[in-house]
Amino acid sequence: MEQRIKSFSFVIRVAFGILIIACFYLQVIKFPDYRRLSEQNCIRTIDLGIPRGKIFDRNGRILAEDRTCFNLVFVPYDMKNPQEASSVLSTILGVEKKELLAQLEKKSSNPFERKILKRGLTQSEIAAVSEYAFKLSGIFVQAGLDRQYTLGEGTSHLLGYTGEVNQEELELLKDEGVKLGHFIGKYGIEKQYDSLLRGKSGGYQIEVDARGHQRKILREIAMVPGNNLVLTIDQSIQEICVKELGDRAGGIVVMDPRNGEILALVSKPSFDPINISKYLKPPHSGKNPFLNRVISGQYAPGSIFKIITEIAALETGEIGEHDRIECTGSMEIGDREFRCWKEEGHGWVDINQALPFSCNIFFGTVGMKLGVEKILEYAKLFDFGRPTGIDLPGEKAGNLPSVAESGGAINIAIGQGAISTTPIQLCTMISAIANGGNLWKPFIVKKITTPDGKIIKEFQPVLKKTVFISEETLTVLRRGLRNVVRFGTGAGANVPGIEIAGKTGTAQIGHRELGLPTRGAFACYAPADSPNMAIVVFLDEASSSQAARIAGNIIRKIYTSEDTREETTISETVIQTLPYGSQGFE
Repeated sequence: MEQRIKSFSFVIRVAFGILIIACFYLQVIKFPDYRRLSEQNCIRTIDLGIPRGKIFDRNGRILAEDRTCFNLVFVPYDMKNPQEASSVLSTILGVEKKELLAQLEKKSSNPFERKILKRGLTQSEIAAVSEYAFKLSGIFVQAGLDRQYTLGEGTSHLLGYTGEVNQEELELLKDEGVKLGHFIGKYGIEKQYDSLLRGKSGGYQIEVDARGHQRKILREIAMVPGNNLVLTIDQSIQEICVKELGDRAGGIVVMDPRNGEILALVSKPSFDPINISKYLKPPHSGKNPFLNRVISGQYAPGSIFKIITEIAALETGEIGEHDRIECTGSMEIGDREFRCWKEEGHGWVDINQALPFSCNIFFGTVGMKLGVEKILEYAKLFDFGRPTGIDLPGEKAGNLPSVAESGGAINIAIGQGAISTTPIQLCTMISAIANGGNLWKPFIVKKITTPDGKIIKEFQPVLKKTVFISEETLTVLRRGLRNVVRFGTGAGANVPGIEIAGKTGTAQIGHRELGLPTRGAFACYAPADSPNMAIVVFLDEASSSQAARIAGNIIRKIYTSEDTREETTISETVIQTLPYGSQGFE
């Protein structure tokens, strides 16, 4: 009996020992964890998001800013009947029930944290949610921030858009205070300068009852706005370019040739920066709406490249200003025929006529005299085949081929063969002709300021290099470029009272016999005697005369108030070159 009592006493002591150790473990060691769970259950943190800085044009007009909006949010822990809630919300929001249910039932690492179900509710949606609140347990309307863009689609490729941070991005940004549900820059200027535009998130802590209803605010956390950006862009010029490009697929870039400041940048098809999901699905997705054609579109330059051929020929002495070559409309190279866009030919022409009329026989012959290596050498001087360094993400380098891969001297001389360029590269090249050989790095952000307007940093123009071109060559070339607009293939750009110098380029997407549409481009600067604006217009499916007409309209609207101007006097026709991929240039 005594032994039994001792055994029982031992068991009791062991049990009490275990109980004491367990209590110590739970109340001391695990105290922080349980306290956190308790607080999460009754204390909720409402995060209102990260405020972003404003984006202004060069004249102080707002291009992008945050505005207060109302979002529909839910707390996973408080959800009572996701099936019923998704049915009700499907009718209110016009969203598929299956899609809503998937969001409501998605597992969360923190079931007490509010999740956004839909941003930017309308007044009618807010009223309907309030009316059916008794069926929407754990679902609330909450104030938040919404990014607004003054010109909408008109600046989509320039400013870009913001989007909710994904898991991969979160791993890189979590040390900067970014959490799931926060929005960051995803494209364009918003992405390029995201770390500067992003402020610090704010919100408040509230105490809730057992039903999840708010009882009182415990603490408010002030939001800190991000820095503002002042761009080189002129909103008025941007709007003119958007209007003139219309619904055509292509791009327009306007740059100050004196310093590299980008005054306008437009690419179409574009997208709505506050409704991105729409453009990820057919029919929009098939039109490449997220391709910034100005910096990422890589195209054969066509006859615009004849500017490089002319510089190389005059600078090396392969031809003189008055050396003439006969154009009969075609020439035979071995067993192949090389044709000019003008079937009957241009007759005997020198460089002063060959450039305005874009004679392929003349430039093809000059190309054979120069050789591929020399032409590519001069193209390299103007940084073809290299990114310009513009402060936008996703710029492509184009392609400056090797001699072996070029497609031959004739093709390269007229901007054909394996060479490809971006419109921004063509703009820096025509700007260098306008300013005497300076290759400026194009840039969009002029300065960074604090929310109260104090300058943090002001960006200065960057001169990448100076290409030496003799005054004699520049004189001949510039005269030829003016004549392109006065009476040549770019006559559609003519604006009475304003001297414009430029060069056209038309490329057929396939062989001429296939009857496929053409790509048209026009690169120019104005006024010709004291240039302060360089423009490149590139159209996916059009002629260069159409591109020239658009450029002329832009210049007319910027410099004059006239509503009429001279019509095009010369229409372009594509030609067939020696076979190499996509053929046919004027």
